[in-house]
Amino acid sequence: MRFYFKLGLFIIFILGFLGGLGSARSLPRPAFKEDAVLKKATATAEEDRVPGLLLDALQAGGARLDTVTLEAWAVVNGAFVEAGALDEMARQAAAALEVDVDGGTDFIAQDGEGFHAVYWQGEVQPGTALFFSLQSLSGSGGEGETYLLINVSGRPREGEREIHAWLAKMRAAFSPWQAEPRLTYTMTGFVPGRLASTERERRAENILNILEAQKVEGIEDGELLSVSAYTPRLPDFLEVAGRKVNVNVALRYHAAEGRTYIYLGCPLLGGEY
Repeated sequence: MRFYFKLGLFIIFILGFLGGLGSARSLPRPAFKEDAVLKKATATAEEDRVPGLLLDALQAGGARLDTVTLEAWAVVNGAFVEAGALDEMARQAAAALEVDVDGGTDFIAQDGEGFHAVYWQGEVQPGTALFFSLQSLSGSGGEGETYLLINVSGRPREGEREIHAWLAKMRAAFSPWQAEPRLTYTMTGFVPGRLASTERERRAENILNILEAQKVEGIEDGELLSVSAYTPRLPDFLEVAGRKVNVNVALRYHAAEGRTYIYLGCPLLGGEY
């Protein structure tokens, strides 16, 4: 596995999205229950197209798939909860993720003043790692918030079908609290050898073209090329300096392995690459 996401990285990930969460809270509630159900179904259908689109784009870049990382998080309780309640919530999430925590695999707990966390990490099948955490933080007003965070990373042996199976489990883990998670996708592929600068640019352009994405900004530094862009074909987006972004493409040569890795993220790449 190329990436190992720890508890601290997830906290940073959450803080990076709090602005977007605040904006979402300001939206009016649907007038009818049927409208909310339809909106949820539409959003889910849009999300279901993402893995296929990203896999097609990675293939357009000429890369062989190496790993897929899925991250999800959401507020599951608008209050600070005690350690015992948090442990029970974690067991509900574990059941949805098909992690047998009653079979001798215990949670790891972290407790402090105004902070409780319970997390689990391990291999759920050969080559596939799972990390999930429930974190409860007290706020300045005494209420606080509780988050569920999930990360799955591995090489899907069944391709897109296996990615959808993991997405279904992740959504199920949030369902006891009727929470809609924010999702981040990272596809990693590689091509043998070192690519010239012009070839890196060509492959990045091929990826953006198949996604019908418009470049927002990019950087090139030595062996790294990184480009952010926006496409209406992918759901959701972030605002970076007042501009919409929901695609991130990066190419970097790793001399030790003699490969150029292509990283494709939606809406952005997280961690090291």
